[in-house]
Amino acid sequence: MRALKPSWLKGVITIKVKGHYPERFFDLCTRHEIKGWSIKKISNTECLGDINLSDLKRVRQLRRKTRYKLSFVSKKGLPFLFSQLQKMKILVLSFWVAFLIFIYLSQSIWMINIDGIPVETEKQLRQSLDEYGVKKGRLKLFIEDSSAIQQRLLADYPNLLWVGIKQDGIIYKLDVVPKRQVDEEELINREHLYAKKDGVISEMFVAKGRPLVEINDYVKKGQLLVTGELNQKDEKDEDEKDEKDEGSKELSTVEAEIYATTWYESKLNIPLVGQYQTETGNQSKKYSLQIGRFQLPFWGFWSNDFDLQQVETTLYKPSIGSWQLPIAFSVDQHREMLNTEVNRTEEEAIEVGMVQARENLLNELGASAEIINEKILHQSIENGKVNLHVYFTVKEDIVNTNAMNQGD
Repeated sequence: MRALKPSWLKGVITIKVKGHYPERFFDLCTRHEIKGWSIKKISNTECLGDINLSDLKRVRQLRRKTRYKLSFVSKKGLPFLFSQLQKMKILVLSFWVAFLIFIYLSQSIWMINIDGIPVETEKQLRQSLDEYGVKKGRLKLFIEDSSAIQQRLLADYPNLLWVGIKQDGIIYKLDVVPKRQVDEEELINREHLYAKKDGVISEMFVAKGRPLVEINDYVKKGQLLVTGELNQKDEKDEDEKDEKDEGSKELSTVEAEIYATTWYESKLNIPLVGQYQTETGNQSKKYSLQIGRFQLPFWGFWSNDFDLQQVETTLYKPSIGSWQLPIAFSVDQHREMLNTEVNRTEEEAIEVGMVQARENLLNELGASAEIINEKILHQSIENGKVNLHVYFTVKEDIVNTNAMNQGD
């Protein structure tokens, strides 16, 4: 008789049949469409075999029509496991409650340490972290990615230069580096001001120090603009002064702002057909469990991928103390994208290029710079692109305090 594969989920019972020619009972079961397998005759009057739990009632009805005797040898399968667990339900329930409490305690944030800033700023950061959802007792799975928290903190606190975030078990660590402020020693050493580039002086505000240039003067890169030597000596006095006296000159701190008119050139190529990728608003999420290199999707795997999409993956790795568990939860967010082409006229392409050129120049020069004039020196159309040669006139701060950093 061909052995059938047992179904552990449905439940399997091993029965013993006693009587003359006991194997005939299993043959009778087969004729009544009751499946049996692993049949083994252990003596002339005894035989063992496996049947499905669902066929037990029919087997008993069939046995009543014969002189065979049945007894149960073993019970295997999920139904019997549930039955055993029900008898120990208090113990099982206690185990699961303890396991869930352990997971919650080990995968939550219970300490938030912030280093590198004053107490007042630390209180403000803790309040902001609480608004971001980073609080004690919250599961790490529901906290934003560290890079996202870092960007939000840097955007909300312009006085911070860098924020490092590290999750060490139940501890959420922040290493903060504030922007370096000019201290008193640096102010004392601010004894001379130099030009950091060529230009024509347009505005001067000298609070302390002696200016060596005036408005509308043309200055070169590295030229001394304001000095801390307040007493101006004539040539006769300087000749009479000893070398020792020259080495002992006292310099005062310089405080001044000097703006000059400078010039820049920029060359651009702007296509007449602009291509953009925009989001349609359709999105889907797929959740999966990673064990080593094996990835098992468990939610959202039935949704189809978009033809053009942007996928953002967030990986959560649970840990217990310093021990990293060999499993991870992965969340893939799929956003549908749409390619869009925009046909531009020559005037529209020039406007797009000018906006881009202004932004690039101001990003390079800083927030204090201001474009006061712009002129297109040359424009042409070639290979579906508008070529521009632009000349900018800019007002910017040209002060540099260190003579060693001057240009060639």
